[in-house]
Amino acid sequence: MMNDIQTVIHDIPNFAGRDLMVKRINGGITNVNWCVSDTNSGEKFFVKLHGEGTENYINRSTALKAATIAAGKGIGPGVLFYDQKLGVEVHEFLDTYRSCDILDVQEPNIRSNIMLAYYSLHQDLILEETNTGFQQLETLVNQARKVCPELPRDIELLLLQCRKAQAAIEASGMDLRGCYNDSYITNYMRNDDGAIKIIDWEYAANNDPYWDVGMFCIESFFDDLSNIEGIIEMYNGKVSPDLIARTYLYIGVALVRWGLWALSQQYVTSMSFDYGKYSQILLLRARKQILSKNWEWALIQV
Repeated sequence: MMNDIQTVIHDIPNFAGRDLMVKRINGGITNVNWCVSDTNSGEKFFVKLHGEGTENYINRSTALKAATIAAGKGIGPGVLFYDQKLGVEVHEFLDTYRSCDILDVQEPNIRSNIMLAYYSLHQDLILEETNTGFQQLETLVNQARKVCPELPRDIELLLLQCRKAQAAIEASGMDLRGCYNDSYITNYMRNDDGAIKIIDWEYAANNDPYWDVGMFCIESFFDDLSNIEGIIEMYNGKVSPDLIARTYLYIGVALVRWGLWALSQQYVTSMSFDYGKYSQILLLRARKQILSKNWEWALIQV
């Protein structure tokens, strides 16, 4: 796996014979991203260099299939080149789009367009790999126990409640579809008209679609019952108490899952990002969700 952009671009057929200029794109917390421009034509490309150690928890073949399907549906950027051995990807550069921030997703049309993109995706994206939210949690629990010198003092309480959520949801049934399984706010790209593209399909796998809905509720801070109801209505046009409860439980589980991921990242990556603080924020939000009286309601209602 390479991490020198100048070396990498000489090995990519798309760039043969071109006079190129490179510029680092900041913002990623897993990979190293670059804008590569043809100085003669002005054409731009998005180049992703896979982050150190990401091969341990990302199925790149599944990610490629999901990204390709998303591009075909107009939900994601075009995939132009992919070399898993080199750890390099080249994608269409979304020149008229920019990453969303927390203010963008406060706009109803942006939230609605993201939910419509998800709904469209969930109808057609069937993958070979299944990785439910509960499987993701167990993977991260095992990793955290191996690499972290210590875990939060209340981790067993949080995990007990997550397993109660798992028992309740699995008893009611799960309709598995191809899911995005990520929701980092900058992965949603918008243009001036509010059209949406979704980038970075690295965690894609078959899962319950309401895990995706819950993950978006986390990133947009629409995580209480009334706001969850509004997001679900945007997603499929119909709302019921059991779907609100399911999404509410997934939010708590996902916050613990990603909190443990961030905690572990401190010890397995050299990326310049404060994973420790990020973990603290996520786990604090998990406690708020799980210790609420709404948690017990959701366990019964789902």
